[in-house]
Amino acid sequence: MWKRVLKMFLGLYLPLLALTLYVFYTKKGKQLNALSEYQKRDAKIKKEYFFEQCNTLLKDTQYWAHLEYPVGFDPMGKDKAFMNRYIEVIKEITDYDQFRFIDLNGQEFYRAVRNNADSVTIGNLQNKENHQYVKQGLELHQNQLYLSQISLNRENGVIEKPNKPVIRAVAPIYDTTKTKIGLVVINFKMKRVLDQLKSKVADTELYLLDEEHRIISSSIHEEDLPYETGKKDNIFPRKLITNVQDITKDSTIFDEEHIWRFQPIVLKGAENSFGSTSKVPAEIIAPSNLYMVLEIPPRLIASYLEPLSDSLKTFSVISIAGLLTLCYVFQKKKTEKDQFYKELESKNVLLTRSRDKLEESNVMVNEMNNSLEIRNKQLSDFNYLISHNLRSPVTSMSVIVEMIQKEKNPEILKQLLPKLDDVAKSITHLTDDINDYVAILDNKEIKIVDLNLEALIEEVKHEFTETLLDNTGFEVRLNLKAWNHISYSRFYLQSIIHNFISNAIKYKKDEDTSYIEFESTIENQQKVLYVRDNGIGLDLDKHGDNIFKLYKRFHRNISGKGMGLFLVKSQLEALNATITIDSKVGVGTTFKLIF
Repeated sequence: MWKRVLKMFLGLYLPLLALTLYVFYTKKGKQLNALSEYQKRDAKIKKEYFFEQCNTLLKDTQYWAHLEYPVGFDPMGKDKAFMNRYIEVIKEITDYDQFRFIDLNGQEFYRAVRNNADSVTIGNLQNKENHQYVKQGLELHQNQLYLSQISLNRENGVIEKPNKPVIRAVAPIYDTTKTKIGLVVINFKMKRVLDQLKSKVADTELYLLDEEHRIISSSIHEEDLPYETGKKDNIFPRKLITNVQDITKDSTIFDEEHIWRFQPIVLKGAENSFGSTSKVPAEIIAPSNLYMVLEIPPRLIASYLEPLSDSLKTFSVISIAGLLTLCYVFQKKKTEKDQFYKELESKNVLLTRSRDKLEESNVMVNEMNNSLEIRNKQLSDFNYLISHNLRSPVTSMSVIVEMIQKEKNPEILKQLLPKLDDVAKSITHLTDDINDYVAILDNKEIKIVDLNLEALIEEVKHEFTETLLDNTGFEVRLNLKAWNHISYSRFYLQSIIHNFISNAIKYKKDEDTSYIEFESTIENQQKVLYVRDNGIGLDLDKHGDNIFKLYKRFHRNISGKGMGLFLVKSQLEALNATITIDSKVGVGTTFKLIF
């Protein structure tokens, strides 16, 4: 019984499990989409914050670019008073790490470096002509700003310790005559901004990358710009970016139990007036755009989906227990019911046995009736074959005997006697074939032998007066080069050839020399026999569906029973051969036999 309980349980539980899993994965997908929406909002806030900070830096830089500087501006000399009023501004903006003026040759002519929150050091001028941000800055036009890549600050080519991530904003400056006199370069500290970006919502991770996919900052690195310190990083899957179809658009990617939010930060080519009264937008020139990638790691996804998984487990336990109980009760009742039916069945055994015996008797009677019907049909076919196939040679013999009786010429008698012998031999062979057919009826099987087709046609030809005697106007033509031997029933094939010759003679045209031609070919690796005559032909459009049917006649003026072609088709199909016909009225008929 427990085997049936288990089978029934599986039949009920598996569909329920499939439905449960479907509901689970549907809800899982919705929860993951909701988690992705939280991630998207977080990424948008961080992106807007980063843009806001960059715009603040650029706005400050634009402010210094729009000041009207004296002709021959010398902030360390005669124009020191001009700069004194701005020193406090530089001190108060604590994000300024360095503030510099650089002339058109790349030489600093003013330098303010922050020492701490409220003091700066003026001086210690350096030549910066080989620095990329200076070269790019010198190519700027009015209302263009250059924002460098975020990098670690270097002094004299050596990374400053502790590591200090900075970004440089550069703008051209002009004197009161609108003559370009150099550049203003401000190093902004980025530590505060990057730390704010890395601040976590739940347990998400953040990566800030440049266009070369190098990590600028991430929540899993203690130091920013790890590649600049020589540290290798294999944590971020760089191939992820290659899966993004359009890197200029925001996108979300579900990849191996992670959710990635790809947020491009496009700086190059952006324009902003920064709220200036002139409303003239400034174009931002940058060496590289940035990409902010937020990751929801598997551990966060697992914790987020844990309540749903717990619900699934609880439901599964309850459903298993409930279904097992239900199946046990059902099978127990079914066992009791089966026992009742067994007792009832035992009482009906005698009636069943009696009914079975009666059915066996009916089957035997039906089989005997079927056998009798088959034997009657065989005997009927046999009767027709005997009467049809013997008629021609007997007629031929009668004609020759009559000619011998009337003929006085010895020479002609010599010619007729061999003909009579041929007819006698044909009748002898036909008698042998009849014996074979009787054996077939007795043994219920058809004897297959190797036959020489040409010899068999020659033998059948002697059964007809029209082909036995010369100068009768009817020819039997043979073209058996392709093949001449075939394994078949001698009785059947002889009967088939007999019917073809008989029909060709019966339906020949009176005014023409008539013939029947047998041609063998090989088509599609099968033996094919074409049988052609130039007789009166048939209208296939009118009679095509009835050609091979029993007792169908198509020429009322010519005697016949309509059985010849029916027997031909039956004898061919009995040994898995087929026949088709092509005929035209007044032209002739072609039969195609495929063995």
